[in-house]
Amino acid sequence: MNTLEEQVDVTTWDGDATAAYHDEVWSAWLHGSVAAVHDAGRLLLLVPVAILTPAAIALALRLYKVGAVTVLD
Repeated sequence: MNTLEEQVDVTTWDGDATAAYHDEVWSAWLHGSVAAVHDAGRLLLLVPVAILTPAAIALALRLYKVGAVTVLD
């Protein structure tokens, strides 16, 4: 569940910690949720783009806040 103590970051799907999850990230996004992985004590919200825009970040955080998150690990 979402906790205030949990550090949440938004990132693209092509980073070192996320490259293996392309299909899952895309599927989650198409079905109205944001994919996420735990990495170094934080939750990374994965957005299927090469460059993050303010709109993509806002949508990922909104999906996280309403609980539409698919945790992949």
